[in-house]
Amino acid sequence: MKTTRPSSPRTGRPSGFTLVEILISMTIIVLVMALTLSCYMFCLRTMYKDTQRLATNASLRAFLAQISKETLDASVFYLFPYYTTLDATVTPATDIIVPTGPEINAANDDYDKWITHGDCLVLVTKTNTSTPTKIRQIRIYYRLTTAQASVNADSPIWYYETADWGEDNAAASYTNTHLFSAIATELSAINLAANPRPTGARQINARSRGRKVPSPYTGYANGDLYPIFSTESPDANSSNGFVSINVEFINGTTNSNMLSSSSFNYTISPRR
Repeated sequence: MKTTRPSSPRTGRPSGFTLVEILISMTIIVLVMALTLSCYMFCLRTMYKDTQRLATNASLRAFLAQISKETLDASVFYLFPYYTTLDATVTPATDIIVPTGPEINAANDDYDKWITHGDCLVLVTKTNTSTPTKIRQIRIYYRLTTAQASVNADSPIWYYETADWGEDNAAASYTNTHLFSAIATELSAINLAANPRPTGARQINARSRGRKVPSPYTGYANGDLYPIFSTESPDANSSNGFVSINVEFINGTTNSNMLSSSSFNYTISPRR
């Protein structure tokens, strides 16, 4: 027996959809869904990148606010090449960086005459101006770099501070025994070389790097990056002048998956 599809009472044509019509409809639906999903994913990625960018900028602003305040509060600063310089035998007078390179302007005594670069900044705050012989607190900002190769790579920034040993006063119970004359002993006791993550230390940023060296010269090769800290002073004493921070914060896992990157340059001088 031969069977036929029921016809439409109005047109006399068979009711329902043909295979071609179904395929066309499904194609249109798939295209619309794909376009909608593509727009949704694009908006989602854009929102995620903006969120990461805002987070990176917020981290930079927080870092800038913290280090600028603490630099202003500091009485003395020291710039060391790496955190490993703070070992058990620190001698600030000889362990600090000796200025080198064409950035030295020996023709005059401007503050850009002597410029040094390093990845370990030590800020020392004395008790007060009337009793400057005692240390109130030591704060250290350092990248986990140990050689130029690690300076060139993205490296985390860490922060460590000692206990607040208090202001100097006339009270009989005052027991601050941390003398500035023993600053070498105080820094040696911290000994970041043996333990770069001491109790109380915290990571500020997971990935950071400095600016590119404009051209190769003594101490640097083609493609090298500067450390993130530098000092500018009128003489060969790198602890006498201004502190500069030139750092880029990076949020991402690889260069091809870099979600956000922000940088700033800031120059400030401790109080005297």
